[in-house]
Amino acid sequence: MASAVTSGFSFNPEELKDWARVIDELTFGDPALNALHDIETGIKYNQQIVFAGRMGLMGKAVTGCTPNAVSGIVLTEKFWSPVDEDFRLEHCSADVNAQDKLLRQMSRMNPDFYNVIEGSQSTIGSFLVAKVIDGFTENLLRKVWFSDTAADTIANGGDLTNGTDPDYFNTFDGLFKQIFAEVTTGDSNYVEITENAGASYVLQALPADASIGYLKSMYNAADSRLLTRDDKKFYVTRTIWDGYLNDLESIQNSGAGNTMINEGGQVTLTYRGIEVVRMDIWDRVITAYENNGTVYNLPNRAVLTTPSNIPVGTLADGDFGTVDAFFDRYNKVNVIDGVYTIDAKHLETYLTVAAY
Repeated sequence: MASAVTSGFSFNPEELKDWARVIDELTFGDPALNALHDIETGIKYNQQIVFAGRMGLMGKAVTGCTPNAVSGIVLTEKFWSPVDEDFRLEHCSADVNAQDKLLRQMSRMNPDFYNVIEGSQSTIGSFLVAKVIDGFTENLLRKVWFSDTAADTIANGGDLTNGTDPDYFNTFDGLFKQIFAEVTTGDSNYVEITENAGASYVLQALPADASIGYLKSMYNAADSRLLTRDDKKFYVTRTIWDGYLNDLESIQNSGAGNTMINEGGQVTLTYRGIEVVRMDIWDRVITAYENNGTVYNLPNRAVLTTPSNIPVGTLADGDFGTVDAFFDRYNKVNVIDGVYTIDAKHLETYLTVAAY
């Protein structure tokens, strides 16, 4: 049984005190997550989402006793289809390298040595639980955007890097799968990023002024109903975000709605008053799992929409799931289990502009 903790940690033991009090802050109630997506809790399997279309033309001259009929309201629908997922982390204290700084306080063999979930070593157990939840937040974003029920490796006709286990990606259709199906080439709210078709990593890189140009094209392609929304955002890969930052620095643009704000070392970008959000998780997933060794799969991506138009749903009500930690005394193994339900929906296409 291998240890769940590998050597190389540099935490001071004093920094590990009472991790239990911060575990709740590392759940799916994370404000950063809620800023990107509306969170729908307590949803049911096959719960209906109904959309009412706009009324057509109304009002003609009176020509008799019977008023002129108008077209009715067209109703369309989508359905929540949350899936069940789980994970297990096992940790055996006896296999830990005695020199590991993280677990040095466990060097004295005592009845609690094996049990880091309960007893005198529970601080370490709390740390492990906190790290699981912390990692789970990033995995959630990966699943929300990149899941695809048809996911497969490049060798089998898919986009996943060979050697990747598709089962980590194929439980439901994520936002990219939905957006790519609903905002396609030729649609008025689609912007083509030509560099994505490059035949090498170098040719896929964005040249100077490309990022600001693509943001402008997306803005111009947006429906007026999207532009009137106060919560609209540009969600972009780091390639586009960095390119836009470079473009601003090169032209030293401090006005015209293109803004670069540096507060406490954190740079915030807006384009025509709309926040530009750097989705680092997109770049990490693309470079690690959608890479054939010569090119990446659509390494430059951007979506202009609102958090309420790309909600994340779960059956749970009050949290996103359950993390259970316990000690198996017979096998001397600490176990951390996570069980949760998840789904994501792209709701209305007129509230989205996609560039890829």
